Amino acid sequence: MTFARSIDPSIAAIDDDALERALQACCEGRSSFLELREANLGELVRASVDLRALDRIAPTHVTLPSGRSARVAYELGKDPFIASRMQDFFGLRETPRIGGGRVALVMHLLAPNQRAVQVTSDLPGFWDRHYPKIRKELMRKYPRHAWPEDPRVR
Repeated sequence: MTFARSIDPSIAAIDDDALERALQACCEGRSSFLELREANLGELVRASVDLRALDRIAPTHVTLPSGRSARVAYELGKDPFIASRMQDFFGLRETPRIGGGRVALVMHLLAPNQRAVQVTSDLPGFWDRHYPKIRKELMRKYPRHAWPEDPRVR
């Protein structure tokens, strides 16, 4: 919500009263903390705002060329980011953008072992400057995975 409001101030802010109402609704009919943990407070809060505007500006997920859906993480004081295996980004020529196209996502490109190989918000620059060297290393370490010479082509 904070990110979406930074892009479009017309999006309603969630005040303490709205959070309290959502929490009370979340508690109704539940008798243990386990049941409360399983409840989705975030969805109840999202129900109180204009979802179309919120999803347009601050989506919860971005679909990658591989067909996988990457969750967008929003942390205070940090740019929004996604993390997924590098192969999921193959076929992507430009950095994904949110916020009505104003904000480039920071991408955590992961090796097959799920560790970040590169963190970037300049995907074309990464493909040009860093991928060729990283590709050689990853081909040796993970020979069963595809490592195309031109990752922009899927």
